[in-house]
Amino acid sequence: QTQVRLNIGSGCIKTQSKSIFNVLRLWSTLNVSIVSTSWLLKETNSADIMSVPTTAQVDQLEQEFMQVQDTICSFLAKAGNQEFEEDKWQYHKGKGGGRTRVVEASRRNMHKDGTWSLQPIQDPLPVWEKGAVNFSGIHGDSMPESAVKAMKIPPNEPYRATGVSLIIHPSNPWIPTIHMNIRFFICGNRWWFGGGVDLTPYYPILSQVLEFHRILRDLCERHSVSYDDLKKRCDEYFLLPHRNETRGIGGLFYDSMHDDFESAKAFTLELGMTFLKLYGLFVDNGRMTFTQAQREFQLYRRGRYVEFNLIYDRGTKFGLMSGGRIESILVSLPATVHYAYCYTPQEGTREGYLYEHFLKAQAWLEMSHEELQELRSPYSYLTVKTSSMQVSAVSEAATQRAGGQELGEFG
Repeated sequence: QTQVRLNIGSGCIKTQSKSIFNVLRLWSTLNVSIVSTSWLLKETNSADIMSVPTTAQVDQLEQEFMQVQDTICSFLAKAGNQEFEEDKWQYHKGKGGGRTRVVEASRRNMHKDGTWSLQPIQDPLPVWEKGAVNFSGIHGDSMPESAVKAMKIPPNEPYRATGVSLIIHPSNPWIPTIHMNIRFFICGNRWWFGGGVDLTPYYPILSQVLEFHRILRDLCERHSVSYDDLKKRCDEYFLLPHRNETRGIGGLFYDSMHDDFESAKAFTLELGMTFLKLYGLFVDNGRMTFTQAQREFQLYRRGRYVEFNLIYDRGTKFGLMSGGRIESILVSLPATVHYAYCYTPQEGTREGYLYEHFLKAQAWLEMSHEELQELRSPYSYLTVKTSSMQVSAVSEAATQRAGGQELGEFG
C-alpha cells in the first residue's frame, strides 16, 4: 500500500490506496451551459471518505441556489435598467428542471398577430447586449450513457445536479465580459461542489483588475481555501492553446470540493453572492464613451469567446453530447461577433495594451512596485464619462468628446 496526498479544494486528505486514483471529469449539470464538475473515484473497497448529504440538505441547497440567481438578476436588471425574460423548463430525461433567464438587446420585429421576426439591433445599445443567468435542479435514476462511459460508473445510478451559471456580454467595451458558475453534483454516494468566475476585459483598467483578484483572495482566506491553487486552475482551464492566449485575466476555478458538505456549500454560496461586489467594480465603466473603432475591437475579441466555448469548453461539449437543452447550452454565445483576417493591434495603442499584458497568466497580487509600473496603461488611456449608461456605439458627438479615432486603432 502507498500513502497518497490529495488536494481537494479547501484542504487536503491522506488515505491508503492499492493503486493510483482515477481522475474523472463530468463537465456540465446536464442542461446549463458553461458548467463543469469532477470527482475523484478510488480503486478501493474501503468506505468513501466523505459523508453523503441528505435529500433535505440537497433540497435546501437548490433553494439557496435559486436565491443566488434571484439576487444576481435583480442587481443586473437595476444596473442596466433592463428586465430578464424567464423561461421555465422541465428536464425531459428525469425530474426537475430549471429557470433560464436572458437579457438581450431586442431584435424582435413584432407583428399584429403576436408573432415576430428578426431585425437588426437598434441604437442606442442597452447596457447588457446579451446575458443569461441560469438555474437548474435535476435528478434521475441513471446518468446518460455518455456520462456512464466517461466516468466508468455502473449504469442506473441515481443522481442529482444543481447549479447557477451566468455569462454577461455588455455592449460598452469598457465593461468586461464575465462568466461565473456554482454547482453541486451527487451520484449514489459520491458528491462534490464546483464553481468559478473569470473576467474577460477588452480595455482593461489595471486598478480594477487588481481589486477583482483581491476580492477573490479575501473570499478564499475567509474559508481557508487556497486562492493560489484555484487561480492557477482557472488560468490553466481558460486558455486558448491555438492562440496561445488566456481568455482574460483569470479568476477562480475548482471542481472537486467534497471534504465537508457544509463548509464547501458555504464557500460556494458566498462565491455566488460575491458576484455583486466583483462586477460592481465595472458597472460604472458603462458611463464611459467609446468610438466605433473600439466597438469593432470588442466585437473582434468576442470571437475568442466563441472559439473557447465551441472548441474547448467541456460543459458545452458534454451538454451537446448528452442531449441537453440546446438553448440553455448555447445561450453563453454573444449576440454579435466580427472576425477579421490576420489582425494584430499596433504596439503602443490601447488595443495593443491588452495584447501585451493581459492575455497571459499573471501573478497579479504578487507583483513588485516596479512590475506594476511596467503594466501602467498608455497616456490618456481612459475616455471621458457621460451622464447616461445608455451610449450609442456610433454617436458622432460621443466620438468627438472621447477624442475621435485616436482612442482606437481598429477600424
